[in-house]
Amino acid sequence: MAAPARFPLPTPEIHVWVAYLTARCNFACDYCIQKPQIVPGQRRKPWGKYAELTGRQWVDALNAFPVRPVHPLILTGGEPSLHKDFAFIASRLEGYELDMTSNLTFDIDAVAREMKAHGKRFVTSFHTYHPKFITPEKWLDQAERLRDSGLVEKPTFSMVNLQRFPHFRDDEHDRNLAKLTELADRRGLIYQFNEFRGTHMGAPYERAQKHSIECTSAWVNIDPEGNVFNCQYHLTERKNAFGNITAIEACKPLPAMGEFFACTDFGFCDPCHENSGHGAFRDINGQVFRRTANDSRVYLKWMQPDAIRAVARRYFGQGDHAEAEQALLAAIGKQREAGQDDGETWADLGVALYETNKKKQCLAALLHAIDLGVTRTEIVGSTLHVARELGMVEHAKSTILRHVPAQILSRIEQALDAMQPIAPAQG
Repeated sequence: MAAPARFPLPTPEIHVWVAYLTARCNFACDYCIQKPQIVPGQRRKPWGKYAELTGRQWVDALNAFPVRPVHPLILTGGEPSLHKDFAFIASRLEGYELDMTSNLTFDIDAVAREMKAHGKRFVTSFHTYHPKFITPEKWLDQAERLRDSGLVEKPTFSMVNLQRFPHFRDDEHDRNLAKLTELADRRGLIYQFNEFRGTHMGAPYERAQKHSIECTSAWVNIDPEGNVFNCQYHLTERKNAFGNITAIEACKPLPAMGEFFACTDFGFCDPCHENSGHGAFRDINGQVFRRTANDSRVYLKWMQPDAIRAVARRYFGQGDHAEAEQALLAAIGKQREAGQDDGETWADLGVALYETNKKKQCLAALLHAIDLGVTRTEIVGSTLHVARELGMVEHAKSTILRHVPAQILSRIEQALDAMQPIAPAQG
């Protein structure tokens, strides 16, 4: 008698089963990792259109499996609640512990009623605040409603930590995030900040070049049409499917965790999944490795100089002067590539260099800014201040006097001598 075929989907505790009910989302964050080349300021769109499985198809297929994963089955997307049968799917799955990831824009009371009517609840759920797409007050109301609804045993509320990545923040983002944390603290909602995973092995996530490598994965990813993948990139590109959950008997077995297999797509890996700890890579020398640290500077390559200066100002505001310096250097490099040389950017660089104790470079940057026509009183005064600290006053004055009348320069020097605020230059 032939041995029964191995069930194709691995179930050890390390393995994570993810059901992407839909690729659709009602938000469009520029830092979303669902598509390649994350460009600051460029809103993200869903990765593709699907003939989505109906709720009945999802339920019939998953309930027919002879096994269940140890880890909760994650219902996600896109935004999973956009699937018209979301509540039906969640309330009719049998034998599964369930997890949900959602942006909290769904009708919580309606889903809770449906789940309760069938004796179901989510074990865990994950909800991230998106400051550009929902007000702090509305999100907090939804979070508290979910927390108190009994729909989820252990909900997690979070924000993406973009402190090191001001490229993806603007005043509206910062204002809404500050308001949200203030209200959440006041109202007793527990939340966390999560790492931003927007680079591939510390380099820009741009899918510029593929490499051959060995990979091992603990993901079981099911796309909106029911196709099974062990890689997020292959899921979004609809490549190398193992089969479909509606015909599980024809599905090829997924490799077990620790069972390395050849892959020629390294470099196109989804940064969220590759960095999750549920997998590893092995190079040609047999060395197993995982992720490297995120480098926030990689995003500057896609930004225009004015946008980079705005990033630098945010770094200044949070006291990160070294990153402000690097951002301004990137802006200057881009300006020069375009045949431009902006004095205001050089003036900003001078301030950043002073704060990082590079005073000679600071003086050079400020003098260059003055040469380019930036002769505001505070810039000239700052230049003289640094020149005095370095014993290079005459050198500095020789440049300043080419652009600033002697009587105005004298008045600025007098103000410095008196250590009084410098009055704005007139005329």
